[in-house]
Amino acid sequence: MPLRAAVRAAGPEPFPTRSVFAEVRRRHQQLVPRVLSKPTMVALSHAIEDECCARAARPVLFGGFQQPQHLRAAHARWVELARTARVAVAFGAHQPAQRAGSALVEAVLPDEAALNREWLIVCDASDLPACLLAVERPGQSGGAEAHRRFEVVWSVEPLVVRDAARAAGALADEYAPGWRPADLVEPVGDPPRASPDLARASALFDRMLGYLEEAR
Repeated sequence: MPLRAAVRAAGPEPFPTRSVFAEVRRRHQQLVPRVLSKPTMVALSHAIEDECCARAARPVLFGGFQQPQHLRAAHARWVELARTARVAVAFGAHQPAQRAGSALVEAVLPDEAALNREWLIVCDASDLPACLLAVERPGQSGGAEAHRRFEVVWSVEPLVVRDAARAAGALADEYAPGWRPADLVEPVGDPPRASPDLARASALFDRMLGYLEEAR
């Protein structure tokens, strides 16, 4: 058995990085980033959230919002997502809102956290895995919100999504201790690789996304 396969068989590799985006790119070098605008990012994020809310069975959810005002704007959506999720963690709060009855876990990020530059949605569910990971390009402070640009990777491949969830979970252990429910057990081994049909469909959608972004 090759060394990497043996290590994976023994258990998941550690996640030393401070960035979910960087960690997933390191592990899955076939993912090629695209540069997308904020309006396109919002549309993709809402599509994943809506599908997750409508179809995913008890998913493990992570969201990264960069700044508290972005989390406040999406708070109602994420409270609803958390209601039917196994657990939902939102990175980006300066102070948890502590709203009564909310199942949403709000993770406080220090100013130096790499996640302050990242936009992420991870839906780890056996029946609907999906993730959207992005990092904001530097030097955009003070510009119009609609003109902000992000380097983005996305995937519906179960293994990519599981690795994104593991990386986000490791950071949640630091920024929101105690977030893991008592019945949340780390899956043994890895989910299966994507089928050739799924890979082809993903490549087609990625090309379509590029054309749509160019038309803006």
